[in-house]
Amino acid sequence: MSVLACLSPPLGAEIKRGDWAVGINYPGLSGKYFFSDNFSLEVRGQKGDNIFTGGLRGNLYFNPAYKTVLFSGVEADYLAFKGEESKGTGLAGEVFFGLEYFFLDNFSFQADLGPAYIHLKDNDSALTVSGIEYVVNFGFNWYPGKGNKREKEEWDQ
Repeated sequence: MSVLACLSPPLGAEIKRGDWAVGINYPGLSGKYFFSDNFSLEVRGQKGDNIFTGGLRGNLYFNPAYKTVLFSGVEADYLAFKGEESKGTGLAGEVFFGLEYFFLDNFSFQADLGPAYIHLKDNDSALTVSGIEYVVNFGFNWYPGKGNKREKEEWDQ
């Protein structure tokens, strides 16, 4: 029964073309814009101890009219790091699958996971390292105007 409640379309939770969101993810911020009911581009930035990641994601949503939305996508990132003995930059590419759960009309929890190919280079030497790591992302999104849009549609009827 609880599975049906999560998958049922609540009033006003559907994602639509033109929606946008601001997110807080661990440990950073994001912003996304929906170019269609099923596709968004997302800009993300994350900063931790001596590391910065910034990138762009393309998200494909499979059931945008539901309370729990399934999606997949690809991500490309620029990395900068500074360790005790090295400092450098790198690139990462990731394929991921996830879900976004709307617990209110304009607030959601988002989580995804997938393999990422990471390539790092030390600035002071020719030393490089590459490999595949599994990445888990989670955070909260706020869709400004989403609830107001529903109220306006109700008034227009």
